[in-house]
Formats: sequence, structure tokens, C-alpha cells
Amino acid sequence: MSDVFFAAFRLPNFFRRIFAEGAFNSAFVPIFIHNNEKNPRRAKDFVRNIFSLLLYILLFFVMMMQIFMPFIMKSFFPGFYDDRIKFDLLVNISHITIFYLIFISLISLMSGVLNSMSKFAAPAATPIILNLTLIFSLFAISSITPNYAYALSWGVFIAGILQFAWLFIFTAKIGFLVYPAIPKINSDIRNFFRKFIPAIIGANVMQINLLIDSIFASMTVGAISYLYYADRVNQLPLALIGIAIGVALLPKLSSLIKRGKSQDAIKLQNLAIKVGILLALPAGLGLAILSYEIIYVLFERGSFTNIETINVSKALSLYALALPAYILVKVLEPSFFARGNTKTPMKIALICVIINASLNMLFYKAGYGFLGIILAAIIASYLNLALILKCLISRNYFKFINFLPRTCVRLIMPSFLMAMSLIALSELGLFNISSNPPISLFLKILVSILLYLLFLYIFDLNKILKNSKKEH
Repeated sequence: MSDVFFAAFRLPNFFRRIFAEGAFNSAFVPIFIHNNEKNPRRAKDFVRNIFSLLLYILLFFVMMMQIFMPFIMKSFFPGFYDDRIKFDLLVNISHITIFYLIFISLISLMSGVLNSMSKFAAPAATPIILNLTLIFSLFAISSITPNYAYALSWGVFIAGILQFAWLFIFTAKIGFLVYPAIPKINSDIRNFFRKFIPAIIGANVMQINLLIDSIFASMTVGAISYLYYADRVNQLPLALIGIAIGVALLPKLSSLIKRGKSQDAIKLQNLAIKVGILLALPAGLGLAILSYEIIYVLFERGSFTNIETINVSKALSLYALALPAYILVKVLEPSFFARGNTKTPMKIALICVIINASLNMLFYKAGYGFLGIILAAIIASYLNLALILKCLISRNYFKFINFLPRTCVRLIMPSFLMAMSLIALSELGLFNISSNPPISLFLKILVSILLYLLFLYIFDLNKILKNSKKEH
């Protein structure tokens, strides 16, 4: 049942990540900021036109999805098709979850407006509504639905309405009242779609690869759930670090570049990279080392047995190895988008998607199972990072500033020493998880954080960040 719900939620969730975390903002924010600085009235017209166009396009798209849902689900999750009960349940609840796409896409528009006006709190709190609604639906709706998968699906639908209402209030407060109207196809709209369409691919390599992963995972019982649970935990530091930095960076970079301050933009991005590394490395290493304890404490109960814990923890430890690449890509991509260049990330993305799909096929035939899916994703993610860096440097969009060998050592060593200390603590049997799992996990994480802060102090990393800030 969890396989079915996660598969049904994958499609609108895929579009949620495309719109809320990448392509939409990369195309929308630079145009909106430019208009708002030059002509606020034109900016309001731009927002209203985009809102109306999105609404009408999405209504038509969802209607088509409803009609062709069995074919779409068979294409994306071929492994379910042989089990008619499982496949029919997937199609039925997908009819419900797909409506979330309409709400979350319009929410991304309002988030882009608020973020561009330096109002970050309300958009950042929006996912909380989804989480609370999903939890609430298990208790309030499950008794009147055929099973928990249906209850969660209706929870997704209700959450979309609540999230939309939440951001609508804040957007109206700053003077941007959005409502359906007859859209005017002007130069701003055409410019938006020219940037938006290639950005759909360019800004979402990870999400497209996850969708490809789901196709192969559907051929193994339980694999979609293993990957989903592991990905959810891995997404926490990605959202807190990579996406947060990217969302905050794009408006600032756009503003600096529009004013001809390219050097300041490059210095700011260097600082963002350092902050990303400082947070991504310890997070990735910590997740890899503590993967079993984390999954055991979070999930092992009821139908989630120790076999599932072992499988999901293996998946998490591998996903965590790619976390630095995922985060640094989110930090670097705004350099393209702030300059209105969405085609280069798209070309890089297409290469990485082809590599990921090819490796998935290779590892699947080699019998690697669900772990082969993650290995393919890791290789594709680091290839994506390398190609993005190469293109940024070759176009003079970016260069490394104050990244001398001693600087890199200071950036990396605190994380490495923290990881070694954490392994040593585990080998010595301190904070044994069998005694009191939640408390022992909490203590391990707390001690790791304190050790990391100590090593940061020893390597005088604060001085490096101060220099970076002074340069900017």
C-alpha cells in the first residue's frame, strides 16, 4: 500500500519540485525583479497574467491526465501492471492526488513573488501545512475511506487548498492580488516561457532522475518505498541547505547582475559555496554513518520490520554520498538563471538524464537491485555538478576566489574529523542504540554537532568566512 501511495504522489510531487524549487523561480524571478524595479504596475500585470495562464493550462493538463491516467501510470510504473489490484488502486488514488498539481503550481507563483520581495518566512512554512494535513488525514479520514492510501490521497488534495489559501493572504497583503482573468500575451509572457520551458529540464535533473528511478524501482516489490523513505530523510538537509541557499541567492544575484556588478555576484556565490560545503559535508557523512539508527528510530514499527530498516538504511547511506553534489548544484545554478540563461542547464540535464537511465538499465541487468538505482543517481549527480562548474567557468559566470589548498583543507577537515570521531564512538559502543534508541541517536547527533563546532573553531573557519564577507 505504501508503494502505491508513494507512486501516486510521485507525479504531482515531481511537478511540485519542478515548480516550487527550480524552473518556475529561475524564469519568473529575474523578469519580476526587473519589472518591479522599473515599473511596479507592469510587475503586477505580469503576475496576474502568469497566474491566469498557469491556471488555465493546468486545468486542461489535469483533465487530460484524468482521461489517460491508466496509460500514464502504466508508463511510469510498469512493474505494477501485472498486479491488477495494485495497479487499479494506483490509478484510482492518482485521480485524486493529481489535483495537487494545480494548487502547488499556483503556490510557486506566489512564493516567487514573496521571495523576490524578501518575504521568505511564509513560503518556507508552506510545507508544514502539507505535513500536518497528511498526519491529520490518517486519523480523521481513514475511517470513511477504503484504506489508508485513499486517506492520504485526500489529505494531499486538502493540503493543496490550505496551502494556496495561506499564501494568497500574504501575497495580497503586499499588494499582489491574484485572480483568474483573460491573459494578455505580451513580451514579458513570451520571455517567461522562453526561459521556463528549458528550465523545466535544467533545474530539475535530480527530480527527473528520481522519476526514472521509480520506473525501475516499480519492478521490485518494496523498492519504491525503500527509495521514498530514504529520499525523504535525505531531502531534509537538501531543503534546509541547498534549496534554502538557492532560493535566497537567486533574487540577490539577479539584482547585482542587472546593476552590472558581476564581480560582486561572483564573490557572493563563492561565499554561498563555502557555506554549502560547511553544511553539506557533515550532513552527508552524518546521514551515511547513522543511517541504520536514523531509519530504526523513525520507522521500525508495525509492518516496517528490521528487513525494511536494513534496506532503507542502505539506500539512505548511498543517497547521502550524493548530498554535497545535490546541494552545490542548487547553489551554482542560480548563476545561470540570474542571467536569463536556462538553455545551458537544460543541455547539461539532458546529458545527465541519459547517463542515469543508461546506468539504471546496466545495473538492473547486472542484478544490483534497488541499490543500483541509487548508484546510477550518484554518478549522474556528480557529473551534473562537474559540467555545470565547467560551463560557468568557461563563460566567465564564475571563478573560485580564495579557494587555496589550505582553504579547502580547512573546509573539509572538520567534517572528516567529525565523521572519524562518530565512527570511533560507535565502535567503542558508546550510546548503544539497543538500550534507548531515540535517546542514544539524539546523543550521537548532539555530540557530532558539538565536535564539528569544535573542529571548526580549531581550523579557524570563522576567519575564512569573514574574509569572504569582507570581499563581497
